[in-house]
Amino acid sequence: MTGNYADGRRAGWVRALTGVVLGVGALLQAGVASAGPLVRTGAFKEATSSQVRAMLARDNGTVHGTIVSYRGSVARVTVVVPQPEFPFPKFEVRHVDNPTLEFRAGTTVKFTFIDRVMGFSHSFQITRKAPPFPMFPKIRPVLAGTELSPPPRDGKSVYADFTWRPAAGHYYYVCAIPGHAHMGMFGAIIVK
Repeated sequence: MTGNYADGRRAGWVRALTGVVLGVGALLQAGVASAGPLVRTGAFKEATSSQVRAMLARDNGTVHGTIVSYRGSVARVTVVVPQPEFPFPKFEVRHVDNPTLEFRAGTTVKFTFIDRVMGFSHSFQITRKAPPFPMFPKIRPVLAGTELSPPPRDGKSVYADFTWRPAAGHYYYVCAIPGHAHMGMFGAIIVK
């Protein structure tokens, strides 16, 4: 087997798997999209590595172990699905995997969600639904977040911005792709 043949088979397999994931994800999104103010898939934009670095630099959180705290009237949160994502997909904020995010009530939270995983879609959705999450999550209601990202390609990332103004309480952020939240792609949000 030559390298080109193996690469071609691998690329074909990745395209087929991506199509299945997008198809299943689209079916799930159809039931969730009207449940909350989600950024539509078509609203995602492409970003280069230098643009991603600039977005990461805008995050104004402070890390305390597995907690990222935000103070002030405006919180700028940059959430990344880093590459590589194996063995399990995860979110990352300020280099912390699936951290607990802390905000003060009344804060305007400006999220930037970045998917860096070539060929795969993810979402970032905020809900009051607590874990454990089943293999096929029914995340309702969705309070804010994104629909599925288009799969990043050509060495670029995709991103979307949205704003959330939470009341005091406990929330969770999750990826709605089947199996992702089930495998641990979620985190807690505490608003005091």
